Amino acid sequence: MVYVVGSGPAGVSVAHALLQRGADVTMLDVGLELEPDRARAVESLARCPPDQWPVAARSALQWNPEVDARSVPLKLAYGSDFPYRAVGGGLPVRQSGVAVTSSCARGGLSNLWGGAVLPYRHEDMGDWPIRLDDLAPHYRAVFEHMPLAARQDDLEEAWPLYAPRRLSLNPSRQAGALLRDLDAVRGALSREGIRYGQARLALQADPVGDQGGCVYCGMCLHGCPRKLIYNSAASLEALLTRPRFRYSGDVVVDRVVGNGEEVRLLCRHPSSRQPFTLRGERVYLAAGVLGTAKIILASVAAHGQCLMIRDCQYFLLPLLRYRGIAGVSGELLHTLAQVFLEISACIPEGNPSHLQIYTYNDLYWRALGKRLGPIASVAGALVDPLLGRLLAVQGYLHSNDSSAISIRLERQADADELVLEAVINPRARAHVDGIVRKLFRCRRYLRAMPLFPLLQLGQPGQGSHIGGTFPMRRIPGELETDILGRVAGMPRVHLVDASVFPSIPAATITLSVMANAHRIGSAYARESRAA
Repeated sequence: MVYVVGSGPAGVSVAHALLQRGADVTMLDVGLELEPDRARAVESLARCPPDQWPVAARSALQWNPEVDARSVPLKLAYGSDFPYRAVGGGLPVRQSGVAVTSSCARGGLSNLWGGAVLPYRHEDMGDWPIRLDDLAPHYRAVFEHMPLAARQDDLEEAWPLYAPRRLSLNPSRQAGALLRDLDAVRGALSREGIRYGQARLALQADPVGDQGGCVYCGMCLHGCPRKLIYNSAASLEALLTRPRFRYSGDVVVDRVVGNGEEVRLLCRHPSSRQPFTLRGERVYLAAGVLGTAKIILASVAAHGQCLMIRDCQYFLLPLLRYRGIAGVSGELLHTLAQVFLEISACIPEGNPSHLQIYTYNDLYWRALGKRLGPIASVAGALVDPLLGRLLAVQGYLHSNDSSAISIRLERQADADELVLEAVINPRARAHVDGIVRKLFRCRRYLRAMPLFPLLQLGQPGQGSHIGGTFPMRRIPGELETDILGRVAGMPRVHLVDASVFPSIPAATITLSVMANAHRIGSAYARESRAA
């Protein structure tokens, strides 16, 4: 038996590869799910068109008390925080100056994912022990079970689509106007080191079987009632139909022990805290950056040893367009990323950055409403023109230009604890400031002004583009991994999530995590014969 730990995107991707190579696979997971009452509410909305949705039901799924114009709110799923909940002492973490999230949910953090996908380029992988040619076929394999909404445009030359089948979403009216303005100055933007295109999203845009396509209900950031935004829990449902696959929930893996021809997994049921042991041929760790770190550090008794988590600096910047679009608050639209901007380095010896542009969504109005207080109800007529001009830029830097996070495992009386601390890199702020200056310099092309005073820099880890704790190397050192994600002394244990990335390019991370996990899983038959 081969074990996969974790049901997030890396877990389902490696499971697909292992099954294709003839392995018998058991996935171990805590597996928290959405509360039954909320799940029933989601199902009821999915069965009828948006104009028939009860206001109370929709509002309940949009609930988020943290929405505030002063900070980036914690994203909820259908008004629930279930993806963040810890159970049974699952993963004690102490954080200082960082904002790292982990998940015990079925599907992991893909329950909250915005669906943005972009592959890495050859230039992004200069310090990796593998090359784009090694990863490219696995990008294609991922799109065999993950949908893609994308359009052929100027991004394709550098970032291939890889998906054999795709449809594009209709952009919002604000995004359509922006794209037309960018098309008119394509050459000037290129000279400034800016490439652009419509956002690529892991989303089922068109109807499939009895599942309807996107109805542009504007609920994307709260959770799609039709479940069209890719969630690895959907891939798990498909895996459960495979005869050589089984899923075991209510399981936490604490340690793994290599023992000649087998691996022992020391586990417990978080609901009862009852310990038990499993034995298998191999184990593939897809427990997320924190979960995988805890398992490996505990397994090799590396308590107190400090490692480094790489992060892509996250920032949020409003743009104000010169000309607005009327009536955006009543528009039928999707509210995920609408446009990608890929920007060349803005500091000496820096790396490209990745920007995602969002147009109107209801969180804008709710945040403004909190700032305006009791006058919000009478200010609507004045605020609507502002909303028609407002765009939000969500940006990421390359990990080499970003701050990082130190991580160590400390012994405690009742349970081991992960300790995370910020390691600030001043280049991060300098690079973000350089991006803002470039956007200001290009304001006549964007027909928009960056609102620099409203720039928000995330804490390390806040954008969830993290990894590199056990980086792959051609010749691994202590607590580094080989190209199949194996730490020295543990030949039957493979790390397959972002923990093994040597560096993290600014472009979206999830697609490449899935492709790399599939690559490692695809070597199963060869490695089993070698063993």
